[in-house]
Amino acid sequence: MSKAPKRMLLELPIADEIDCLAMTTPEFEVRKFEYDYRSQKADLRYPPCKGQMILVIRGKDGILLVRTEGSKDWRLPSGRILTYETAQDAVKRVAREECGVGLRSSELAGMYDVVWHYQDVSIKRLHLVYAAVTEDVPVSIKGRECAFRQDLDEGHLGTEVERAALADSIEK
Repeated sequence: MSKAPKRMLLELPIADEIDCLAMTTPEFEVRKFEYDYRSQKADLRYPPCKGQMILVIRGKDGILLVRTEGSKDWRLPSGRILTYETAQDAVKRVAREECGVGLRSSELAGMYDVVWHYQDVSIKRLHLVYAAVTEDVPVSIKGRECAFRQDLDEGHLGTEVERAALADSIEK
């Protein structure tokens, strides 16, 4: 059995932001997801962040998905919550950067505690899931293709976290 890493990198909102989320949202069951990458070293070459954003964006033609040019796998738009921005600012930025769309509305739909265990460190990051609505047409940006899908169900998405995000957003 592999030994657990000796260090833990926590990427979480500040205490005031967590308190605000707790007071302004309905009760959520914060689910935990853990991934074992102990055969790999963590790549920590990215700007610090305080969480991850996953968006389930509805439009008149379905749910908005993104895929990298040349890939066959579609995913939900996502990105990091930068250290200097609020969750709502991150929602707007990620929608614009990933898909070129503005949002008419957005609502917190889920919170996940995600831990990746690597050989040298474990990384724990809060994931906020937002259900959002747009009237815009998506734009392919920086080698990414964006499209609405109507026939989408949980089986179309690759990761357990994305499937949970879709299910939680459908409940909204």
